Amino acid sequence: MISPSSKTPVIILTGFLGAGKTTLLQKILRAEHYGDSAVLINEFGEIGIDQQLVAPISPNTILLSSGCLCCQIRGELKQALLDLLDQRARGQVPHFQRIIIETTGLAEPTPIVATLQADPVLCHQLSIRHISAVVDAVNGAQMLAQQHPVWMQQIIAADSILLAKSDIAPAAAHLREQLRRLLPHTPILMHSLNDPAPELDAPGASPAPALAATAETAACAHGHEAAESVESVESAIHRQGHVHSLSLNIDTPIDWIAFSVWLSALLHAHGAAIWRLKGILNVGEAYPVLINGVQHMIYPPQHLADWPEDTRQAGRRSQLVIIANGLDPERIEASFRRHVLGEAA
Repeated sequence: MISPSSKTPVIILTGFLGAGKTTLLQKILRAEHYGDSAVLINEFGEIGIDQQLVAPISPNTILLSSGCLCCQIRGELKQALLDLLDQRARGQVPHFQRIIIETTGLAEPTPIVATLQADPVLCHQLSIRHISAVVDAVNGAQMLAQQHPVWMQQIIAADSILLAKSDIAPAAAHLREQLRRLLPHTPILMHSLNDPAPELDAPGASPAPALAATAETAACAHGHEAAESVESVESAIHRQGHVHSLSLNIDTPIDWIAFSVWLSALLHAHGAAIWRLKGILNVGEAYPVLINGVQHMIYPPQHLADWPEDTRQAGRRSQLVIIANGLDPERIEASFRRHVLGEAA
């Protein structure tokens, strides 16, 4: 049997839409301990905003753009990992000591674990070191009260929970106590924007107790059946919902005032249904504006220091992604084009 210490460790970073995974990932990759990491990012939608923000920090960044990871048990995730390991062996990519997988906010970690355990090559080369769930301290109490199925699966599967934005959430301490009662054996860490990056695979960090404990034994032999079971359950969950992703590429500069008025009206009318909003916008200035929103909350816009490679090559194109539950994406796009871009209906 191959010793776990000889395998490449895998860190899974999960969390619901807008929890703060990408911000945390950027901080982790800038830390000295994680500089030699390869990164796989999965996004729900056609435009990879997160990948563009992380790629300048980590050269080994791969975007899995075909949707939720729960649908990729034997597909894109497996192939991406195999390709990455092969490229490292051939010296075609910078050497990396670990792999960090950032899931889409609509995925849960179990299918990723099943993928690594089911494949005879992956399970002998990779070892799941840690699963961390990022919880939005601002909206976490609401998600807990609603018992949102994907959100619940994310926190239950985790080795540790990071309460992001705890510095701006007055009820963060109360939420932490609620989660402690629900998951008494899971460490729950308060994390704010100015805190240092947590060491998720530090020596002594244990693999996921519920999901990875059998990775070295029966999982490699029987992982195929487990993967099929997980895939069936997850597909059923996503068929029940009405979550749609709207991805827009805009070639002309956007009127910031018109966009702000339109966005305010959209959130006033449908804020609870707008699960996630993110974008890199050309507002006619030298550098782009990054916007982030979760439901009714829009975080202060950030001026980026430079244009990401994809948008720069496309002539400083604006990119906007809206993930909504129960709303018609075509109607959102029509409204945007009419009120922001001034296009005729």
